[in-house]
Amino acid sequence: MNNHDKKYIFVNLPTWLGDAVMCSAALKALFAHFKDYHFVLFGSFVSCELFKDLQNVSIELENKKKRYLNYIKFAKKYKFDYAFSLRSAASARILLFLLRTKKRYVYNKYKHQDKHQVLRYIKFIEESLNIDIEDKELFLPFKKIKSDKKLLGISAGAKYGEAKRWEPSYFASSALSLKDTHTILLFGSKEELELNKSIEEELLKGGARVVNLCGKTSIKELCEHISSLDLLLCNDSGAMHIGAVYKIKTAAVFGPTNFTKTSPWLNENARLLHLNLPCMPCMKRICPLKHNACMRDLKPDFVISVLKDLV
Repeated sequence: MNNHDKKYIFVNLPTWLGDAVMCSAALKALFAHFKDYHFVLFGSFVSCELFKDLQNVSIELENKKKRYLNYIKFAKKYKFDYAFSLRSAASARILLFLLRTKKRYVYNKYKHQDKHQVLRYIKFIEESLNIDIEDKELFLPFKKIKSDKKLLGISAGAKYGEAKRWEPSYFASSALSLKDTHTILLFGSKEELELNKSIEEELLKGGARVVNLCGKTSIKELCEHISSLDLLLCNDSGAMHIGAVYKIKTAAVFGPTNFTKTSPWLNENARLLHLNLPCMPCMKRICPLKHNACMRDLKPDFVISVLKDLV
């Protein structure tokens, strides 16, 4: 049971890494508004890892096995003054109900659909608390790292689905255009080992200097590595949003997702690379037309020209 002398606020974080980064401006506003409170952040491993080292923060990882039984146990552990869910799923609503907190607020994914996702999270907090949030910059609690080498990072994966992934050979071809000036870092999860291995092999054949960090970094280390980059080449992904926090020069490839709503937030150093097909954006994990033309027909030559403009 928590210390009754403390005042507690519950926050259910978004599940995906990119969404968790995009909610950071809203989360920062909560921290500023409730300076005397202790925050309990609840969510997936990757989301909680972003913020676990902050002061006045405790972490509770969601356990999806016997989810609702675990919710009941969790609800008995704390007494919250406020509860916020940055997720809109039915399970999130059930959890907030079980917490029996009078002041509870759930993000509504159907509101403000014309706005960028960062602004949607901010609007949720503004409307819940009847406040105005002036500071709309993203944040992460990890300092920017400087490198004595010129570094190009590649993040070829995307958790949302395979339709968001640009061709591995396209990543390799594009990166090879900078092999004489940049060391290339490959990022990804353990599930993306095979994907990154294929890119690494092509890069090595082309004479590039490569460091394959796929599956080898913590979330904190991933953020620090991305902060040290001169350039980032990526899909619409968590890595792209981390790059936006540090204003990294970024070439972001978009296909089925809506780049007006999930683009690198307030990153003037980012360039959005996309076609304008009538089927875009379909927002599907797998191409419903089975050709994935929005990614397949976006060729490396165009991306290489953008990378060289960014150097």
